[in-house]
Amino acid sequence: MVEEPIKTNERTEEGFFRKYGWLIAVICGVLSLLFLFGTILQFKQKIPDGEDVKKVITAVNLTYFFSHSHSYNWTIFVTIGLLIGGSICVVLQRFKKGFASAASMLFFLVIPMMALEAEFFQYNSNIEYLSSVELSWGAMCTIAFAVIAAVVCLSVEFSDNPIITRQITEDGILIAAAFILNLIRIYKVPGQGGSINFQMLPLFIIALRHGPAHGLICGGILYGLITCLTDGYGFASYPFDYLIGFGSVMVMGFFRKLIFSENQNGYNLKGELFLLLAGVLATFIRFAGSSASSMVVYGVTFKEALIYNYIYIPVSGLISLVVIMAAYGPLAKVNNLFPTKK
Repeated sequence: MVEEPIKTNERTEEGFFRKYGWLIAVICGVLSLLFLFGTILQFKQKIPDGEDVKKVITAVNLTYFFSHSHSYNWTIFVTIGLLIGGSICVVLQRFKKGFASAASMLFFLVIPMMALEAEFFQYNSNIEYLSSVELSWGAMCTIAFAVIAAVVCLSVEFSDNPIITRQITEDGILIAAAFILNLIRIYKVPGQGGSINFQMLPLFIIALRHGPAHGLICGGILYGLITCLTDGYGFASYPFDYLIGFGSVMVMGFFRKLIFSENQNGYNLKGELFLLLAGVLATFIRFAGSSASSMVVYGVTFKEALIYNYIYIPVSGLISLVVIMAAYGPLAKVNNLFPTKK
């Protein structure tokens, strides 16, 4: 019997990538972390009756500066934590599948965190006569390697589950539905602009149907970016409020095999319980992200951030969760009729 060379090569390439992709991502994650200790920011300080003085900042003296000033910038500590967490998740992916999506989200979060570092610094800084702040080569290299690590992690995830046209169409329709539901607001919270609505419902379905990687891309990256640009609150709120906030639906994807059993055509108590657990976890992650955003972007206290976001995020998550649990039976039947690769 004659072998088919094309198919053999494809299997070899896929096997090589699944085998060594995790190592590439870890190396990029470590390099991103190392470049933080280069020059990440440079700023100019206007001296009265004199010329501007140019100064540079690395992660080390940035953390020292903010820990010894009246303002406190958590972003550099968060960035370091994201890079370490992402690298750990990639290593775990090598031994047990399912961690690549989590790793990609952590690496993706590094990108806007570093891109906005100059804005965060200027907002939180109490340097007298600060005239300008801009990113330097260390931040640029950190962003570049974080991008590579994030893309590699997603590629590892999709190497076993290639995207098909039907999935893209379904994801697009559900993203559009989420955007429309975002405009139908049951209650708008005064102040920073939060509202109670059903926008999380279609995003939950995306993660349930197609897994955590789709939940991250469709919820955090695509839908998060669209709503961030249209809400008008500024890109500084994107990392926590949008990328984490709506990317949190990826948690649903980790539970989908427990929520939908094989050949299921109706309601199932076990599935309902795991659906409830996944929904609560996703809502909690969104709540944590928005609370962090309130502290970093708007400068409120921890207590004020919790009180404000407690008004609308848990309620929005709860009503979306109630609806999806009520529709669990029909959704299970649809999932059985139109299965997705797992």
